[in-house]
Amino acid sequence: MPLNYFVGLIVATGCVALTALWVAYRQSRDTLHPLVYLGLMLFYLYSYLPFSLVQEDANFLQTFLSASQLEYIQTINLIGVISICLGVLFGSKKTRFNPLLQHNWSLSPVVRKRLKQGAIVCGFLGIIGFAYGIVRQGGLSIAYGRAYGGGWSESGYIREAILLTLPALLWLMVSQLQQKLTSKDWILIAVFATPLLMHGFLGARRGPTAMILTAAVVGWYFVRFKRPPLLQVFGGAIALGMLMLFLVSNRGNIYLGSDFQFGNTSSYATEISSANEFIYGGGVILNTDATDAYLWGRRYFTIFFIRPIPRFLWPTKYEDASAILGIPNLELNLGTGGETFENTLGWSGAVGSAPGLIADMWLEFCWISFPVLFGIGWVYGMAWRKALTRGGLWIAVYTLMSALSVYLVMQTLEAMAFRFLFMTGATWLIWRYSGGRRSSQASLPSSNYPVYDSLIPPPSRR
Repeated sequence: MPLNYFVGLIVATGCVALTALWVAYRQSRDTLHPLVYLGLMLFYLYSYLPFSLVQEDANFLQTFLSASQLEYIQTINLIGVISICLGVLFGSKKTRFNPLLQHNWSLSPVVRKRLKQGAIVCGFLGIIGFAYGIVRQGGLSIAYGRAYGGGWSESGYIREAILLTLPALLWLMVSQLQQKLTSKDWILIAVFATPLLMHGFLGARRGPTAMILTAAVVGWYFVRFKRPPLLQVFGGAIALGMLMLFLVSNRGNIYLGSDFQFGNTSSYATEISSANEFIYGGGVILNTDATDAYLWGRRYFTIFFIRPIPRFLWPTKYEDASAILGIPNLELNLGTGGETFENTLGWSGAVGSAPGLIADMWLEFCWISFPVLFGIGWVYGMAWRKALTRGGLWIAVYTLMSALSVYLVMQTLEAMAFRFLFMTGATWLIWRYSGGRRSSQASLPSSNYPVYDSLIPPPSRR
């Protein structure tokens, strides 16, 4: 059956994402505006990817999703993309990047010293957690001597301790605001970046790799109040995307002792299967509609309130939450129900697949998902605006949000949320310990300082 209308929706979705990106850049003059990277990811997942699937084999694609189903799914995706983009634009308002803002925010020597102390403690806690998991597996060669390897601990808090190295890295850079990094600082940065880089490259993990590289770049430019050219950002995003595809498509051949016989990276993204993000996401939308299995926030209640309880206190917490709240088991495909597709669609979602943000929100909130997506976009825009106008804690928070955005857009809000809460908690504790809140407030003339909406310095500073 012809897919002309579906292709038209794909093109419209791509135009919305790229137009929003351009509008945001024109308004803000900031290549680190959230719509620059969110727009690129939305374009890839909801326009480039489905178009590539149609080009690859339109008839085979319809063995998973019929023409009418594809049109319905893409309509939801189009409205979802519009909602996110509008949310970001409303949240960021008409704030513009202004390098003169660096003169409005400074840190006292005491705050710098405490930030650095907190960062070092936090970073080494992360390294200890990472090393503990490796030792528990029997050493580095065993932990990463198999595909998709890594350390392990029965405690989720110890397994996730590696994430503490990211706030440590950011606060270490912030502590050197407007100052030249010493050789000792560079060594610490390299030490704190190593666990996530090792886990990303030796374990072929896309998330940790994207997270550490994005945080290092975004954090660096924010702290230095500089911005890369737009074309450089596009080039970097394409290179990072290719690296992600390389890691996932060659996951089975990346480990210590491998012969490193790599396959074709480009064909992986367009492979028509139940593991494809677009197909799986479409399956989640259709399966939820067919079974009327909207979760109305119950899955996220489990994430925010039950998941933090240590497993040794409640060994069957996920099974019990699933039974009591009537939700799928979160330990299988993030609770998106891929194993139940067989009953409604005739095929099962591949284990380990993720639906993407829009399908994830549809599963949770049905048509109300669009205001929720608008709200998520608004939070991104607001955080970026605060990072520019307030600095301090907001720089670290926004950098973490940008680093985790790949989890949000390509997987689920759940995949981002628990990592964000864990790292933001550590970030906030370091900030409180430093006394930086009082210092940054004292350095700002007022909370509504007008210079943030203009490239022109305020009269008092001319």
